Amino acid sequence: MVVDKINKFLTEKSNNHDENILNDIGNLSKISFKRQFLTNDVETTAGKLRPSSAGRCPRQQAYAYHGFEKKGKEIDSRAKLIFWAGDLTEMTLLSLAKAAGCCVFATGFNQIRLPVKFNGTEITGHPDGLLLHEGEIYLIEVKSMSSYGFEKFERGEIDESYLAQVNLYLDALALDKCLFLAQNKDSGVINERILTRDPEIVAKAKANLMTVINSTKEKLPPPPPEYGPDTKGYYYWICRYCAWFQVCRPNAELVLVKNSYKLAEKKDS
Repeated sequence: MVVDKINKFLTEKSNNHDENILNDIGNLSKISFKRQFLTNDVETTAGKLRPSSAGRCPRQQAYAYHGFEKKGKEIDSRAKLIFWAGDLTEMTLLSLAKAAGCCVFATGFNQIRLPVKFNGTEITGHPDGLLLHEGEIYLIEVKSMSSYGFEKFERGEIDESYLAQVNLYLDALALDKCLFLAQNKDSGVINERILTRDPEIVAKAKANLMTVINSTKEKLPPPPPEYGPDTKGYYYWICRYCAWFQVCRPNAELVLVKNSYKLAEKKDS
């Protein structure tokens, strides 16, 4: 749908260009670069929830929502570069789609501010864009992925947090389909999948958010049971990257396993 047009555009030699696209991507890159690298502003997350976090661990969300001090994975230089690369992927693929003749809109500076309402509560999301294709409007979401994640994506295995975000946006926009555009950040390969709105995923995402809203500092939602520890004492891999893992898992430590660190239960000395 879009990937074929982008690939065709990239293989054809053409001097045609749209100054509006060039101006937009230049200005967006400037803003992203400044946000990631040239400011010390710390975003306040207390009392805030986002559709992008609806599929994540409810306890992790609750720590942020109730303003707990972070004690875990920090935003280091590597993380900032990853966020920057993610911004560039979104800007590049959406701009290439436009240059290739796809009817893509509501992107960049024209991104819509989307209210997501449930149970008398409202949170705000910012979808990456919209696509008009053969008379039908699609939501567009763009993600960059590791080779491992991209292989799963190509098999149709979409991360639960992505599915929750997409379905909340589709529900709020009263749309049925999302064009999910992904790039393998190791190889540069791009691919796409069409995701259809699933009422069960919408309901689960909203219930997850309500669990956080109804929690208190004294009574936090439990982490998902599958997050561990497993029979070897290792916690789910995503716990390693949580900004509050030392608060949530006080009896855990980082251990080196082969070439990477894992979060594991402390062994009795």
